[in-house]
Amino acid sequence: MASTLTVKDMNQEIVRDCMKGLGPVSKSVLSRKTGLSFPTVSKTVDLLCETGEVEEAGTEKSGGGRCAALYRLNPVFSLYLLLTVENDTIHWSLKDLEGNSLKEETSEENFPILTAMEAKVESIRTQFPCLKGIVIGAAGMVSGGKVVLTAGGSELTGVNLQEHFSRKFGIPVRAVNDMNAVAAGRWSLAGRSDGCCVCIYLGKNGMGAGIVINGKVWQGASDFAGELGFLPDMLGKLRPADKNFAPSRMLEIYCKIIQIYASVLNPERVVLYRNPFLDGALEELYRECEKVIPEHSMPLLEISDSYETDYEQGLLVIANMLKERDI
Repeated sequence: MASTLTVKDMNQEIVRDCMKGLGPVSKSVLSRKTGLSFPTVSKTVDLLCETGEVEEAGTEKSGGGRCAALYRLNPVFSLYLLLTVENDTIHWSLKDLEGNSLKEETSEENFPILTAMEAKVESIRTQFPCLKGIVIGAAGMVSGGKVVLTAGGSELTGVNLQEHFSRKFGIPVRAVNDMNAVAAGRWSLAGRSDGCCVCIYLGKNGMGAGIVINGKVWQGASDFAGELGFLPDMLGKLRPADKNFAPSRMLEIYCKIIQIYASVLNPERVVLYRNPFLDGALEELYRECEKVIPEHSMPLLEISDSYETDYEQGLLVIANMLKERDI
């Protein structure tokens, strides 16, 4: 249940959010940026220093008068666990507030995946008591933190990962679809504010897409957007383990999907994460797509090697939005 915020809590949250990404900053600058009075900011910063969440970071350069003290968020006060799961493979990375990895690992599990995930979190929390939140990326359709659909009948289907882990460990948790996280990360790293981008990835569980429109991930009315396996004539053809999967037709399938997104969303860019079917195929993709898509509406196609980087960045973006009251 969400707790009631006091004025002191609200002021701390305002100051905390303002300090994210700023680096060393003075109390007077924080006052101007937050709109809070200087005495309120000063008291709030002092309280955050007492708890260790904020630390002193030197002084401003001298301008002839007394140098103001500078403060920054203590990067290791709050740690966040980014955990991804696909079939029987778990990858996790422990991040500080500045996005630095303290520890990470990838493992393939031979016993129930939910049990394995719980054991990982328990172990990490024991080692790092400052763990303040968890973000889980899962292959499959995820709605409201619940794994609704997965290819191949994963045991996680029907499990609300968000509620399960939040209740078990008493900290904020977010569970999201893998491609939505990837798209969020791609957009964050690009540093753009508007436009439309579609990210497409072929993995063990099949092919999925993430969509960003004007800085926001578009998940659809029921979080179904990007479930490419349900497109007409695609059932059973987008997952390497299925009998109808035909490697020789993959470029044709990529072209069809690009054409669909070009006509429905008209994105500026379509990012295709690299796999063997795409090696040396960029020119052919353009040539085939341009037979259908008008030249002035043809999106920029990019074959990218940064799937893991974009995925992790997206999870980190979500982690930075977690709040204690989200439990």
